[in-house]
Amino acid sequence: MTKLALVLWMVIASQSLFGQGSSPLEKIDSLHVLLQSSSHKDLVDIYNEVSWNYRNIHIDSTIYYADKAYELSTSLNYPLGLSKSLNFKGVAYRNQSNFLKALSCFFDALKHAEQSRNLVQISYTLINIGNIYVFQTNYEGAIDYFEKALINANKLEDIDLIAYCHVNLGRSYVGLKNYIDGEIHLKHALELRRKQKNDEGITITRVDLANLYILDEKYDRAESLLLQNLKNVKSLSHQTTLAYSYLNLAKIALHKNDLNKAKKYAKQSLSVCEANRIKKVESDILNLLSSIYEADGNATQSLYYLQQFIIQKDSIFNEESTRKIESLHASYAAEKKEAETKFLKQQTELNLLVIHRQKIIIWLAVIISILFLGLAITALKAAKDRKKMTFQIEKQKEDAFKHNNSLIDLNHEKNNLIRILSHDLRAPINNIKGLTMVHMANHNFDKEDRDMLDHIVTESDRLLNMITKILNVEALEEETKNYRSDKINVAFVAEQVIDNYRSAGKQKNIQFTYDLGKKARHILGDQLKLHQTMENLMSNAIKFSPKNTTIHVQITSFENDKKLRISFKDQGPGLTDEDKSKIFKKFQTLSAKPTGDEQSTGLGLSIAKQYVEQMEGAIWVESTYGEGTTFHIEFTQVQ
Repeated sequence: MTKLALVLWMVIASQSLFGQGSSPLEKIDSLHVLLQSSSHKDLVDIYNEVSWNYRNIHIDSTIYYADKAYELSTSLNYPLGLSKSLNFKGVAYRNQSNFLKALSCFFDALKHAEQSRNLVQISYTLINIGNIYVFQTNYEGAIDYFEKALINANKLEDIDLIAYCHVNLGRSYVGLKNYIDGEIHLKHALELRRKQKNDEGITITRVDLANLYILDEKYDRAESLLLQNLKNVKSLSHQTTLAYSYLNLAKIALHKNDLNKAKKYAKQSLSVCEANRIKKVESDILNLLSSIYEADGNATQSLYYLQQFIIQKDSIFNEESTRKIESLHASYAAEKKEAETKFLKQQTELNLLVIHRQKIIIWLAVIISILFLGLAITALKAAKDRKKMTFQIEKQKEDAFKHNNSLIDLNHEKNNLIRILSHDLRAPINNIKGLTMVHMANHNFDKEDRDMLDHIVTESDRLLNMITKILNVEALEEETKNYRSDKINVAFVAEQVIDNYRSAGKQKNIQFTYDLGKKARHILGDQLKLHQTMENLMSNAIKFSPKNTTIHVQITSFENDKKLRISFKDQGPGLTDEDKSKIFKKFQTLSAKPTGDEQSTGLGLSIAKQYVEQMEGAIWVESTYGEGTTFHIEFTQVQ
C-alpha cells in the first residue's frame, strides 16, 4: 500500500470509529478508491469497512463485501478479519429477518473472536446474539448478553462500544415495558453519541427514543422527535431506520385518529420494506394497516392486511426456523460446557498430581522423624477419606446431571414432535380447503352438492382449529407468544366470529341472535387472542347445543362504561358442579357430550382462560344443570 493510500485509510478508519465527518455513502465512495491499491490484511479491513457501511443502505452489498473479506481472511489466517466479516454478514441476514442464518454467523464469529481473545469482537458478537433474543421477544435473555458486553466495554473504555451496549439495553427494557430504565439507557447512549459527534448514531438512537415515547403514550413528544429526525434519516440513506420512522409516525396518526395521515405513513413504510426485504418491519406495518382500516370502518381491507400480517409473521417465525435457532443456542452451550469440562478435568489431574506429591512428602517426613509418625498416618487417612467422599459426591452430581439432561431432551422431543406433526398437517388441510373453495367459486352446483362442499370447508376449518389449539397450548407453556396491546373494537371482532360460524350453526339449524350495541366499544389487548377466545366460546356453544336451538351473544357496558362484558348463552344440557370445577383445565372430560358427534380436544376453554388473563380480563361460567350455559368474559373499557 502506498503512503498516500495508508494516510487516506487512517482518516477513513478514524471517521468510522468516531462517527465524524462524512455520511455512509461518502465513506463507501472513499473506501472504493482504496480497494485498487490495497492487499493482504489491509484489503480485508477495507472490505469489512465497506460491508459495514452498506448495512442499512443495500443489504445484498453488505453480504457481498463480507464474503470477500471472509474468503481473503481464511487464506491469510486472519482471525480478526474472519470475526468481523461473519458479524457483518450476520447483521445483514438479521436485517432481512433471516434470524437462523444470522445466528449461525454470529456463533461462528464468536468462536473466532474467543480463539484470538479479541475482547472488542467478543463484545460486539455478544450484542449481535442478544439482538436475536430481542427479535424472539426473550428480553431477559438479551439483557444478559448486553450486560456481559457492557462489562467488557467499560474495561476497554471504548466509548463507541459502551454507547452501543446502552442502546441495546434500552431497547430490551422497552420490550419489557420498563420505560424508566429504557429511557435512562437510551439517553445515556445519545449523550455518548453527541460527545463522539456521531451523527449516524444520534439519528438511530432518536428513533428508538421516539418508539419508547409512543409505547409510554407520550405521542406529541414522539411525533416532534421523529419529524425533526426524518431529514437526517433520509440523508443517511438508512432504509431500515426510515421504515421504522414511517411506522412510528403512522402509529401516532392512528392514535390521533388522523386516518389519512396514518395510511400515508404506513404505505410509505411498506414501500421501503418491500423494496429492501425488511420483513420484520413489514410484518408490523401489515398489522398496523389492519388496525387503521378497522378504525376507518373498512372491514374488507382490514381483514386483507390482517391475513397478510399472519402470512408474513409465519414466514419469519415458523416452527422449523425457531427449532433450528434453539438448536444453535443449545449447540453453542454444549460446546461451551465441553470446554469447561475439559478445563475442570485438567484441574482435577493437576490436583491429583499435587496430592501425589503431598503423599511423598508425608512419607519422607515419616522416615526423617518417627516422632511425627502418628500425625502422618492420621493425615494420610484423612486425605483418603476426603478423596473417597469427593469421588462419591462427583459421581452423584454426574448421575443427577445425566438424568436431568435426559428429561430435558425427552421434553424437547415431545414438543418438537407436536410442532412438526401439527405443521405438517396444516398444509394439506389448507390445500383441501383452498381447492374446494376455488371449485365452488368456478362452478355452479345444485344445493345438495354445494352443501357437501360447504361441509368439506367447515370440516377443514375444524381440523385447522384443533391444530391451532394444540400449537397455542405449546406456545403458552413455553411462553413464546408475543403479546401486543392495541385498541380493539370488540363488536367488530364479535361480528367476525358470528359470521365465521354461521355455516357450522346452519348444519344443526342453530339460530344466532345478538345484541352488540349501536356504538363502537373498545378495550386494550391483543386482537388475535381476543378473536381466538371468542371463537373457542362460540365453537363450544355450538358443540353442546341441540338442534333447532338458539345461541345469544351480547355485549354489555356497566359501572359507568368502565367495564365491558361479552356473553355467549346457549340452550344446551348445562353443567354439573363437578363440570364447573374443571371446565377451564386442559384435557378434561365433562359429563355433557357434543350433540352432533363433534370432536373436542379439551383445550379450547383452557386457552381462552389464559388469553383473557394475559389481557388482564376475567372469564367465568354460569349454568344450571338442564337449563343451558352462559360464558362471560369481562375487560376494562377504554374510550
